[in-house]
Amino acid sequence: MFVLEVRNLRYAYPDGTPALEGVNLALEPGEKTALVGANGSGKSTLLLHLTGCLGPDSGEILLDGRPLGDDVDRARRMVGMMFQEPDDQLFMPSVLEDVAFAPRASGTPPREAAEKAAEMLERLGISHLASRPPHRLSGGEKRMVALAGILVSDPEVLVLDEPSASLDPRSRRMIIATLQCMKLPMILATHDLDMAMDVCSTATILAHGKSVLRGALPELFHREETLERWGLELPLSIRPGESSEERREGEKTILSA
Repeated sequence: MFVLEVRNLRYAYPDGTPALEGVNLALEPGEKTALVGANGSGKSTLLLHLTGCLGPDSGEILLDGRPLGDDVDRARRMVGMMFQEPDDQLFMPSVLEDVAFAPRASGTPPREAAEKAAEMLERLGISHLASRPPHRLSGGEKRMVALAGILVSDPEVLVLDEPSASLDPRSRRMIIATLQCMKLPMILATHDLDMAMDVCSTATILAHGKSVLRGALPELFHREETLERWGLELPLSIRPGESSEERREGEKTILSA
């Protein structure tokens, strides 16, 4: 049984513009899969459906084999999402309070919630940030704190929207190492195909609101003609004839995009 399955999902924005036009996706227990596509392909919109933030016009989403329907609370319990902008998730005076927010909101006593938050910060190696205000953190630190705030609620599936966006190389490596060690099934929506290969075993290409191709990694990302057809480029690590200096410049471009 799939832990998460999307069947022929369709959705149009309120003005009638199509966003998703028949997306299919399946995630097995323990699987880490990348969701890739050019800007406007529907990646973020799909993730918002998986967390119950948006409802489809047609099609269905199944969690543990059960249709999600209108059970938004079940989606929010089972699926933890890291948004593209961590500032959208961080709003409490301190990191510890931020990570403790979700347990407290679900009824956990304040002291127990703080203990759970402290344990999660320790698990992710960022306990030294506990007393810091979130707005004083670096981009990489904010993403790690946002991740702690998701994991403290024990989700069954993790979805991440562009987790390497605007990160410096060191912070990017930190996020990659953290995701590599995790056992949770996850969907990683990203333009960073090198990161996708480092973290994921499979990938689905989205184009014009449709899932057009799924395959194993890294094999799928070696198909230059296929990637170009859907508005993507070869990962930096496998571009032929490119010098180390050119790769570093390309990496800077991706990280600053």
